[in-house]
Amino acid sequence: MEFHRFTAISYKLPLLDLLAGSALLIAEQNGIDRAGHVREKLIWLISYAETVRMLTKMAAIQCRIEDRIAVPNTAAVNIAKLHFASNYHQALMHVQDLTGGLLVTGPGREDLKNGETGKYIERYLGGARGVPAEERLRTINLISDLTTGEFGGYQAVLAIHAEGSLEAEKLTILREYDQERARSYARSIL
Repeated sequence: MEFHRFTAISYKLPLLDLLAGSALLIAEQNGIDRAGHVREKLIWLISYAETVRMLTKMAAIQCRIEDRIAVPNTAAVNIAKLHFASNYHQALMHVQDLTGGLLVTGPGREDLKNGETGKYIERYLGGARGVPAEERLRTINLISDLTTGEFGGYQAVLAIHAEGSLEAEKLTILREYDQERARSYARSIL
């Protein structure tokens, strides 16, 4: 199971970077990147991605060698997967919140290219700091794919159920933790 969950948390890193990167981009394009509550969400997304990355690296660094094969650290792998899975939907919520209602009500490419509607879309839906409407709408479309579309829905289910359930990860963490060491330490402080 260590290898399966290790690959899981490894292949999730580009997805987390894409969520953080698209959130940074849309916050800038929406002109809200300096607001305190927006920065909190961006910091959360960055911390989330980097925590999973660091736990993944630690699982490799603290591997054990069995028959000349490096086996990832079981506790680190399961903590990484649990952290990823437990927080994924929160990450989606932050990215969707930063994007705004155009995520579901935005015009399509045909509207932008239409001679009658295109000029209004460009005028009213262009982003902050001179970002063209088409660029902002492309960012919103990417976020839609990542968080609301078929791909996003599939990833949301994978986060919870792929490579082991949340409960399986929790049980493994509990089993792997040196409970007697922790109890002995607590007794010595008594």
